[in-house]
Amino acid sequence: MSEASENCSGSCGSCSEDCSSRQQSKEELYEPVNQYSKVNRVIGVVSGKGGVGKSFITSYLSVLLNRKGYETAILDADITGPSIPKTFGIHEKAKGNELGIFPCYSKNGIKVMSVNLLLEEEEMPVIWRGPIIAGTVKQFWTDVVWGNVEYMFVDMPPGTGDVPLTVFQSIPLDGIVIVTSPQDLVSMIVGKAVNMAKAMNVPIIGLVENYSYVSCGNCGEQIQVFGKSNINEVAEKYHIKVLGKLPLTPEISNAVDSENIEGLEGSWLDDAVALIEENYPGRIQSECGCKTMQNQRIAVTVDEEGNIYQHFGSCERFAIYDIENGVQKSKSIIETNSKGHDEISRLLVEQDATTLICGGIGESAMKILMSNQIVIVPGQQGDADVQVAAYLDGATIASSSPTCGNHDGEEGCGCGCNCSCH
Repeated sequence: MSEASENCSGSCGSCSEDCSSRQQSKEELYEPVNQYSKVNRVIGVVSGKGGVGKSFITSYLSVLLNRKGYETAILDADITGPSIPKTFGIHEKAKGNELGIFPCYSKNGIKVMSVNLLLEEEEMPVIWRGPIIAGTVKQFWTDVVWGNVEYMFVDMPPGTGDVPLTVFQSIPLDGIVIVTSPQDLVSMIVGKAVNMAKAMNVPIIGLVENYSYVSCGNCGEQIQVFGKSNINEVAEKYHIKVLGKLPLTPEISNAVDSENIEGLEGSWLDDAVALIEENYPGRIQSECGCKTMQNQRIAVTVDEEGNIYQHFGSCERFAIYDIENGVQKSKSIIETNSKGHDEISRLLVEQDATTLICGGIGESAMKILMSNQIVIVPGQQGDADVQVAAYLDGATIASSSPTCGNHDGEEGCGCGCNCSCH
């Protein structure tokens, strides 16, 4: 990157020079992520036109990386055409409190935020003007409590209008994946997306061609129903990589229509995932440089019998599990002296806990823990050893939603225990 020239006017708007001043100006435009979130890699999925399966590619990339043990999330920036929640079978409504808006979770723990999770009815159209839509996308980045995310995929609307521009300018994208289909317009459409990315100084990870062919069920021949693909020539023209070619197959459409994309099995995007892993390492690093998902210190609220104690604020002891390379290495017990939820929360911070597994926990305690990047797995019951093993196996997932409330009311904390467990 070059330094600013002696003739620099200080205005980047009319200058094409990629100097340090321009880079600084770009970074100053980024919106801050929610204070209770730590997002390591952000990858945009774009297309020059609609109808090319961009949302499917977004969803399946997140599924494949989630299967590899990464914490993944999807920010659905396609505000007027949101389809991500239905792809995962998510029909609940997103909730929020003073901490922010909480994303919804797929069956396997992928975090999703979409405007459809905020509308009263899924079929309601979003009849908003551009500035309001762009503002909503920004809020999905700044106001949503994402927690720890290793790979976030942003499903952007097609084209090069207000919303894609807002994403490029407001969210620190590590790179983009361009989705296209085998048609004569491919070169022009891809060119628009490539040139926009270059103008915004965002790296292009590569191209994915959807609806590339149909496989004959008898002989396996690949039939190009939309004509001969020229994706390789287009990729060569713009000096970018082809990440994959996906077939037009009932297997994919059935998985989407049945809202079970997490059950789909296919190797079409394996090369794309491998390239992303290699060039954009997603694992969130702890201060010591360890992989936080493989090396953890898990704190569990426990009673005298080793079962999960249900009331965080009155917990008298924690079981501390030290995990190295995904395997438990030690277990110890620490006493709390029932200091209350604020003091107990700070105790876990002092103990360098990376994860908390508990029963009921209130909003105030979660705020302290999340601000210190401690992952919380609330609402658990039973033997602590069993629940730790379940968490390590991926059977239970973290959440940003408190499981206790109404601490001052006569009906107790709201979790069914009828006591003050805050």
